[in-house]
Amino acid sequence: MLLKGQGLTIERPPRAAGTLVGAGASVLALILAALLLLKVSGWPVSFPQFLGYAGAGLLILLAAVFGFWAYACAQMRYLLDAKGLTIAWGTLRHVIPVGRIEGFAQGRGEQRPRISGVGWWGYHVGRGHMDEFGRVLFFSTHRSPEELVYVRTADATYALSPRDPDRFIAEARRLQSASGPAQAEARAVVQRHPVAIYPVWADRVAQWLGLAAVLLNLALWGYVFAVYPDLQNQITIEFPPLGDISTLQSRSEIFKIPATATAILGVNLLAGLGFQWKERAATYLLLSGAIFFQVLFWLAAAIAVINA
Repeated sequence: MLLKGQGLTIERPPRAAGTLVGAGASVLALILAALLLLKVSGWPVSFPQFLGYAGAGLLILLAAVFGFWAYACAQMRYLLDAKGLTIAWGTLRHVIPVGRIEGFAQGRGEQRPRISGVGWWGYHVGRGHMDEFGRVLFFSTHRSPEELVYVRTADATYALSPRDPDRFIAEARRLQSASGPAQAEARAVVQRHPVAIYPVWADRVAQWLGLAAVLLNLALWGYVFAVYPDLQNQITIEFPPLGDISTLQSRSEIFKIPATATAILGVNLLAGLGFQWKERAATYLLLSGAIFFQVLFWLAAAIAVINA
């Protein structure tokens, strides 16, 4: 679909096939997660039940990922105006000044580009390589090589899939011929949604600290589920661990230990993300504290099992 207005041309590539495949995968993952939850909810508390709940959680996460990819496919578009070509996908916008475009080439049937990234039938986003162009960035919904249009620049080659390649190339060349010297000197830029530029995506230390805390919490849940069948009906719970507060509780109360650990983990993670913009050291402190609390609750669970 080619839309024009006030000097702006919006080209929407064919997106139905790629969007349907992604949305279908997302819905299928959700259905499988629901069925798995229904199945394991009737099992006795045990480690296999924990694995069932964990598997359902992974399926829900997978559904969210495929849902985002399907949304990004449905929103994919190419915009042409006096400033240049803008490729919009998901949280990214590649802005290429018309003066930086060196040429166009239509795909041929004998070409078989190798693509790594998000890709299935009718949807290809990622990096590829072709002997003819070298490194290629794909933002396309092509189902055959002939549907592609390669936009060559000094920095990279972009593979697009407009509905009408000839008309798209003609419109781009018309804008290119009308561009001034300033457009030739401008450089291509990548604009990101505020969510995509959040500092945590580039902060490996924060990522590893957060991941360690989450894994410790999941392992704590798994441990409690695994030992639960062997616990007596009444257990002694000490908190803080090795402290003086000791009470006799029903064995089901042991789940309060990982539940409280999860709540504290959530607070630490949210607070840590809140400090990412201005005070990275505070983020590291909060995430390290999250790990400390997970270890503390691990000790509480271990003592409760030993004293059972």
